[in-house]
Amino acid sequence: MTMFRSILAFVLLFSLPTSTGFAFIDTSSMEGSLDSLEQELSEGGDLGSLLEELNEVAEENADAYLTMSADGEAVTLWDVPKDAWFYAYVEKLTDLGIVSGYKDASGKPKGLYGSENPVTRAETMKIAIGAAGIDPASCGSPQHPKAAAHWAAAYVACAETHTFGITTDTNLDAAITRAEALHYFLMAFGISVPEGTPPFTDSKDHAYKNDIAYAYALEIVSGDTNADGSEKGTFRPEENLNRAALAKIATLAIELL
Repeated sequence: MTMFRSILAFVLLFSLPTSTGFAFIDTSSMEGSLDSLEQELSEGGDLGSLLEELNEVAEENADAYLTMSADGEAVTLWDVPKDAWFYAYVEKLTDLGIVSGYKDASGKPKGLYGSENPVTRAETMKIAIGAAGIDPASCGSPQHPKAAAHWAAAYVACAETHTFGITTDTNLDAAITRAEALHYFLMAFGISVPEGTPPFTDSKDHAYKNDIAYAYALEIVSGDTNADGSEKGTFRPEENLNRAALAKIATLAIELL
């Protein structure tokens, strides 16, 4: 039964039935459920009952994570816990229909947002254009030679129309940097960015220094901090942006631009 218990715990943690899943659930909160299920099976319980109880356990734990609507169906994002710093930002974007988490090859939600994953240029274009309320159908056809067959073709066309700085050799699937992402959002919202100098030692001469300075002035972004909360005076403009940080930038852009 010890091996069964290990398998059961694994199922509770990592199975992804239907459109939801059990990933990232704290096993310590499920000890009672595991004990109950193990006892039931040892007394002759059937697998069907086990699966029903597993779903009940998942539903109980779902309250601790972000639940969104996708195609009229409730989907829990198991990597967006309610106590995460980025929860409110992802929630805002899901409410607006700008992001919806990952889907499998058939288009079925995986129940994951991928908060720590890097964001590509194409993904950032899509979110920036959605945040700014631009209709992708209004932008025509893209000029980028590889965009026509790309899933983000309409967004690339909008990025070209709204002067994101897309060139014919821009790698659409490359991870975007923190500074470049800021530029995309400011261009999407039609901001005429004034000259400025950011208060960061690593950004004063950067190609997007004006964008960084403007976004900092509006408190869309802030610099790095030390463990005691004091400012380091750096921004890391060339570091890749992850999906959690992108959700924050997108939400604040909607509110402040």
